[in-house]
Amino acid sequence: MHHRMFGLAVVLAVSSLAPAQGDNVVLLGQLGGYAFYNDVWGYAHPDGREYAVVGTNTGTTIINTTNPAAPFEVAFVNGPNSIWRDMCTFGSYVYIVTEGGGGMQIIDMSSPDSPQNLGTWGQGLWGNAHNISADEGTGWLYVVGTNNGTITLDASSNPTNPSVIGTTPGPYLHDITVANGLAHCSALNNGEYEIWDVTSFPFTVLSESPTPGDFTHNSVANLAQTVAATTDEIPGGVVQLFDISNPNAPVAAGSYTANPIAVPHNAFIVGDRCHISFYTEGYRVLDISDINNPVEIGSYDTFPGSSSNFDGAWGCYPFQPSGNVYVSDIQSGLFIVRPSTLDIAHTPLTTTMDEVGPYVVTAGVTSDDPISSVTLTWSVDGGPNTNVPMTPTGTPNEFSATIPGQAAPAQVAYSITAVDSAGSSTAPASGEHGFVVGVLTSIYFDDFEAGEGGWTHGLIQQQDDWQFGSPNGASGSSQGQPWSDPSSAYSGSNCWGNDLAIQGFNGAYQPNVSNWLQSPPIPTGGQQGLQLRLRRWLTVEENQYDQAKILINGQVVWENPNFNLVDNQWELLQVDISSVSDFASSIDIRFTLESDGGLQLGGWNIDDVEVLAVSDCFPTEYYGVATPGSGGNEPTITTFGVPRLGSNDFGLTTTNALGGSSAFLALGFAPAQVDALGLTLLVNPIATTLTTTTNGAAGIAGVGSATLTFPIPDIPGADDLNLYFQWFIADPNSPSGLVSASRGARARTCQF
Repeated sequence: MHHRMFGLAVVLAVSSLAPAQGDNVVLLGQLGGYAFYNDVWGYAHPDGREYAVVGTNTGTTIINTTNPAAPFEVAFVNGPNSIWRDMCTFGSYVYIVTEGGGGMQIIDMSSPDSPQNLGTWGQGLWGNAHNISADEGTGWLYVVGTNNGTITLDASSNPTNPSVIGTTPGPYLHDITVANGLAHCSALNNGEYEIWDVTSFPFTVLSESPTPGDFTHNSVANLAQTVAATTDEIPGGVVQLFDISNPNAPVAAGSYTANPIAVPHNAFIVGDRCHISFYTEGYRVLDISDINNPVEIGSYDTFPGSSSNFDGAWGCYPFQPSGNVYVSDIQSGLFIVRPSTLDIAHTPLTTTMDEVGPYVVTAGVTSDDPISSVTLTWSVDGGPNTNVPMTPTGTPNEFSATIPGQAAPAQVAYSITAVDSAGSSTAPASGEHGFVVGVLTSIYFDDFEAGEGGWTHGLIQQQDDWQFGSPNGASGSSQGQPWSDPSSAYSGSNCWGNDLAIQGFNGAYQPNVSNWLQSPPIPTGGQQGLQLRLRRWLTVEENQYDQAKILINGQVVWENPNFNLVDNQWELLQVDISSVSDFASSIDIRFTLESDGGLQLGGWNIDDVEVLAVSDCFPTEYYGVATPGSGGNEPTITTFGVPRLGSNDFGLTTTNALGGSSAFLALGFAPAQVDALGLTLLVNPIATTLTTTTNGAAGIAGVGSATLTFPIPDIPGADDLNLYFQWFIADPNSPSGLVSASRGARARTCQF
């Protein structure tokens, strides 16, 4: 079946069945030697030494990682035989629990190169436990997944002999993390992420939120307790983010998977980064600064085998002061890695009428590691890329490079890449920045906040699942699939999409469908060179199976490529539609989706649809000062129409002149600033002069006006020609005693 080919394609793309490797994550050191590994934790001694605490099936190994390139074991603590072992730290003590026996082992790390096993405490309280977590602020320990419920201990005053706070019966908790009075609980069998208020015992359940795969293995929150992440430990499970600003009502946000058939295990949040051990996909790190659009920014694949099983990276620990991250691989042991801390801050360039340039691109680039290079990559109108080194500006952490000036109309795309010793980073994280050289005019825009906007939809075959409203972040053909729709519109509240999971829908398109969404007629006004711009969140199989298309007046202008297209954030899509629109007085935009009988993903989601005219017809520029005439009145100069090649409607007007007087419109090809005889000449040399007579009563100051049209010939070489104009009005009361004059006007001939 071709849906299996989809899975294989992703496996090859992600891991290529290749040896362990990193992307923006560097391997610092590795240590193995035991037959089976499970979870990992860390301990940092006050003097700066760092240690990994790694579970095996026969006990716990404690490893000095202060020099990550040469880690060494300082102790091995035998324990009950079990493939499940978990640990946490409080102060200078390590607490270890296992499914293989009751109680917890306590290790004294005050002399960390000679750890002391203080024995097993509390064997009568539980016969087995799956996990343990410490609230470092209170010194309370939470033991979960036991045969006796959740057991809470107080180690704050006596860490080697804690007191029992109490026992909380069901539901079965597989994992727990606690800070600032809130416990983040993974009710595995209920498929729920629960938040408890643990400021006093007995605890209060504040909220219960379902997770996409209905098998909630792990749940964590950031230090501010505003963002949480959960993992569903099933093939095809996802890392689901939640906005927990109100812990009584968490809101599901974006989700992530490293591979649509793989299994996520444990996640932790540090700042704006989410660190994940993803079994066969190794270690992954996400930028979650926008929780609706998590973006993978680094990975290290510890496991060279195939996906969709429970081999590879079991745990990760990203909390050491050094920034080094521990990853425990079931087969290979401890990996010490360091994700790139590169950050690129850049304000994108915007539309400009400057054709001379250059266009200066500056970026603030920071990293905890030495930066080896910063590169600007740019292209024009979809042409080849040009790479330019960016150099320091003298301002700390700031780099710059330039893009040469471009003749309008031009669309410039660019990105910035920085490299340090741990990897590279790009801005933007996906796609490219872009700006237009020329005049950008919006002739149609709809963000769907005022309603459906006259858009219509229907079916050709099987089902019409186009819906309008707020998307719900639903997964694909079943709750366990990771191809997720957005959980919010790109802007405002509303968008259009295939199956927004409204009114009982599940978020996925159906097999063998053919349906469409179409705009109302959009007048072009004769504008040439139109562009279609929109925000897209699209998930479809490769083109040979499923087809997502955009048509203008029935002609295809864009379709999905022949590989699986799985957006995980709102993407900017800009399409040149001039081949159709240049010959049309109006256009309609149609989005279509056709699917086969195999795999079904999420389909189209569309927001902020805009039709733009990109022109090289710049507005008139006025310059210089006028020479006044009778009554001190200064004649004006104003252009009308557009100096487009072949145009007969471009012209110039003057007002505020002497009535009934001779008027002369001077044309030249260069500006001037010549003051003589009380007159300022602003066009020189004058190539030609057109003559007329001002309207208004003869001899009356300020009432005169005149208009002349100036046809623009459509001849080779006439494009982009600068034309300079100035009105002269016969006026004996002017300073020269001959004429008054307007200021100057520059108009540029154009094609579009």
